[in-house]
Amino acid sequence: MMMSSEFVPFDRTDIHQLRDFLLNQRRVSGWTQEELSERSGVSVRTIRNLETGSNTNPRRTSVALLLSALGAAPAAPSEAPGWDGSCWPALPDRQPEPAPQRASTLSPWQGPRPQRDPLVGRQADMRHVLAAAQRSRLIILTGSGGVGKTRLALAAAARLRPLFREGVAVAELRDCPPEHLDPVRTRAELTRVTRELVGEPATASGDSGSPGRRLVVLDGAEHVVQQTARLARRLLDTHPGLHLIVTSRRALASGSAETWEVEPLPVEGHDGQGGRDAAVPGAVELLLRRVQAGLPLLDLAHHLPQVHRLCRLLDGVPLAIEIAAQRLRSLPLSSLLDEQTLFHLLDQADTGGLSAHRTLSESVRWSYDLLPDQHRELLHELVALPDGFSLEQVLTARPARRLGMMRVAHLLAELADASLVQTHRERHYTYRVHALVRHVVAQTTRPAPELRGDRVPVQSRAAARITRERPVPAGR
Repeated sequence: MMMSSEFVPFDRTDIHQLRDFLLNQRRVSGWTQEELSERSGVSVRTIRNLETGSNTNPRRTSVALLLSALGAAPAAPSEAPGWDGSCWPALPDRQPEPAPQRASTLSPWQGPRPQRDPLVGRQADMRHVLAAAQRSRLIILTGSGGVGKTRLALAAAARLRPLFREGVAVAELRDCPPEHLDPVRTRAELTRVTRELVGEPATASGDSGSPGRRLVVLDGAEHVVQQTARLARRLLDTHPGLHLIVTSRRALASGSAETWEVEPLPVEGHDGQGGRDAAVPGAVELLLRRVQAGLPLLDLAHHLPQVHRLCRLLDGVPLAIEIAAQRLRSLPLSSLLDEQTLFHLLDQADTGGLSAHRTLSESVRWSYDLLPDQHRELLHELVALPDGFSLEQVLTARPARRLGMMRVAHLLAELADASLVQTHRERHYTYRVHALVRHVVAQTTRPAPELRGDRVPVQSRAAARITRERPVPAGR
């Protein structure tokens, strides 16, 4: 008679995560169910039942053999399981750390590493990136500053790591000079950085299964997008075993790329009044997790409506939420609920290892200072419009003496491409500016009319900001 301890107790969320993981990793590996069966010793029938979800009580040994064959689960950072009403507001325990003996079997890792705490609210993003890796050798993650592109990229790289024999390499590009200032120097710096990570080109007979298989993450390419796009095409042509993940606030122009927009964490789904069956939005979960980790004696269970309101004021931006959780060490929750002073309080905190930028506002100014003056002039006008404005409202807000309709539409599109304006693509396109961007723009002097179109002030500010020493981001 089989003992129950030989079976792994899974709830519905766990079995769905296991199913998605097995299916994605097998496809990324390029294996059929029969090939995975041969490598793991688990029957094809068991694999098929797990992937279809019909087996909800698998043997512990079967799961261990499958994870060992795929190789990714022990090396991957823990990912937060989904919450449901039964665990609200208590926090689920973290997943156990990987077994130490597995580390010696992993391929090399060069550069910043992913954080070890759970990746909250990014299950769908992770599934997409893992699936995209089987369709394209170039994956681009876009989104606004502080939204979590770097962290998602590093976590995905950790999941994909066992598939790359030559390992994973990460390069932080924010110290490269902006391409509009000195394109020759930018190209030389990008070439130098990538040569150190990639090495010599593969031979003409190399393929994706060759020993030269490597994954490179290029982080923070928004100020060098054109040069990075050219470099990516050249690298992928000359290194058949190379895969690239690029993070950038501005998308790269590359027809062969898989592009994914990383959005802020959801703030809707629970307003503190929905009871135990209400869904827990990712933004609220992140704040509660960070408070639990840093302030385990602070009980926010009786302040959930205020927690939800704070996350809404922060627009679900993970970096802002993490800084707010830090601020709760010295300030009461009520002090952070005034939208007139919220970002002023958060700006006094050093982001430390959470970001490549020293303060929360500096993260936005990095994008703002790279804009030509005409773009910044329009952005100052957009922050005065209510959320959900349309292109027609933007045109109406501009006096007739200003730029024509086509020019305004072009500038708006470029602000959206720079992740400073968020686009809601429904039946009718609408736009909004996140609260943090509104705060930074309101604190910034509006460009003088005589400077519109003059790039010199932008260049000098961007150059000064580029040369400022920055800490290495810790996966954010």
